[in-house]
Amino acid sequence: MSYKDLNVYQRAYKVAIDLHRFLEKNGGNFTTDEIHQLRGLSRSIIGNIAEGFSQRTPKAKRFFNFKALDNVHTIMMDLDFLHDIKRIPEKQYEHFYAEYDVCARQLYKFNQSILEATMVAGSSKAAEAEKVAA
Repeated sequence: MSYKDLNVYQRAYKVAIDLHRFLEKNGGNFTTDEIHQLRGLSRSIIGNIAEGFSQRTPKAKRFFNFKALDNVHTIMMDLDFLHDIKRIPEKQYEHFYAEYDVCARQLYKFNQSILEATMVAGSSKAAEAEKVAA
């Protein structure tokens, strides 16, 4: 199993690609800072998911997953802001916001499954936790 098999990684990767393509086509509507912020956050989310997957301890895995979750919340706040100042069309705002909302829920659930698995000493749940992320 690889981090690429995680549902949350696959969703976050797809929405990052969609966001990058949207910004390439509509970059004139945004400041350079806004473009860099959105692109950086979208890549950071998938990077933290991948890095968390490779960690050996549940605590380290959760640390990187929480970093990814922090970035998801930040990108959602940026989308809210851009929507409120009329920089992003309603349809794209709703799409990106909904996708990142699902990512946030998946990351939270994934972290909870890792925590629960660590509470069950000697069980095979720790290996199963990586399969959840859905």
